[in-house]
Amino acid sequence: MDEKILSYIDRHREEMIGTLTGLIASPSPDLGGTNAQNLVENVLMEMGFETEVFQGIEESVRGLPDFCDPGVSYPADTWNLVGRKKSGSVHPSLMLFAHIDTESANAWGETGQDPFSPVRKDGRIFGLGAADDKGGVAMMLEAVRTALRFRPELGYDLTVLSILGKHGGAFGTLTAMNRGYTADRTLYIHPAETGHGFQEIKNISLGILDLKLTVRGGPGVLHDDLSPGVNANLRLNRFLTWLDEYGRDMRRKYCFDFGSFRGEPSYLLNVGSVHSDAGCGGIPQTAECLLRVRFFHPLTLTQAEEDLRRFLIGKARDAGLEGTWDLTACGMRAQPAMIPEDHPFIQLTKRCIDEICGPQEFIHQYHGGSDVRFPILYGNSVCVGIGPACVLPEKGSGQMEWISEEDYLNGIRILTGILLSCVG
Repeated sequence: MDEKILSYIDRHREEMIGTLTGLIASPSPDLGGTNAQNLVENVLMEMGFETEVFQGIEESVRGLPDFCDPGVSYPADTWNLVGRKKSGSVHPSLMLFAHIDTESANAWGETGQDPFSPVRKDGRIFGLGAADDKGGVAMMLEAVRTALRFRPELGYDLTVLSILGKHGGAFGTLTAMNRGYTADRTLYIHPAETGHGFQEIKNISLGILDLKLTVRGGPGVLHDDLSPGVNANLRLNRFLTWLDEYGRDMRRKYCFDFGSFRGEPSYLLNVGSVHSDAGCGGIPQTAECLLRVRFFHPLTLTQAEEDLRRFLIGKARDAGLEGTWDLTACGMRAQPAMIPEDHPFIQLTKRCIDEICGPQEFIHQYHGGSDVRFPILYGNSVCVGIGPACVLPEKGSGQMEWISEEDYLNGIRILTGILLSCVG
């Protein structure tokens, strides 16, 4: 990158850090409104972007394969923001996006710090959303501002999305793609929660399917009836044994044949919560368990569900348990998606990272239901996700979320390099 650009970023580092701390100080917690969008819109308008806003989930989105009803509602002052800057050029367009909503402010209850009062200490920026994902929004804004400072006409159409990123993407990214906010190439800016930092390239998104298995038993009351009834918990145990068998077989059958996880299983079936409808003195009539299936090509959402259902139908028939169970989809739904790691846009992204951070041993990380899938599947776009390392403490740990100042500035340098290299 031109030394003049690097020198400019160094001279303006305090203003650029101020953009992030300003976003942190303007609340946009999960399900709590998006006041910070006002700051984002002001910056975009100052840079000459035409802005649009949209709210909620449109009815047409509900029929898409990746739609999962989050079962929550947002207040009226919660909205997504789109900025567009047209060039009139035939060069491939570019879109940047990051999510403005954070975790709930309640997650900071034990830290002793006001989540909306950013603190800088030991080269770190602390505050709600510093890493997830106001850091990504601020990097995006400052990189665009820097690129336009040195090249007022970028030579391609540029779209910037500041969206709602929680609850499966239904309120934000998926709806944005369905409304036609897309580009030929897309960057998702989100800190790497694995800790790999800019070494991690997000170009693989696993499919995810959440299911609920319900098993029914028969009546019986232990304290005044010696008949055992049919305990739904014990019946469910048989299904759990079959699920374990199925999961092990599928892990042997399906493995990645590319990228950093070549040879690793690409299928995972996990049994989550299990509960029933009886106390200690009764025979449970119904027992339920929640399942999550993670998978990759060649399986699709439909195949992942139907194959598991067929397996259980056969097992239940052989055991004389037909008609005693149901399997229903619930919660997260995500189709698998991928951009090959040798794609020119991914290679350009790597070169810009290498230039700022030094040569990297890149990790092509797979993510379950990553937002990179939405531009790929619904926007006909080449999409890759990058971001710095971050710390997102477990809820209730009493620790604070933070991002490294230098990683934040490196993100601006890298994104500026990409923006200025995207002509042609």
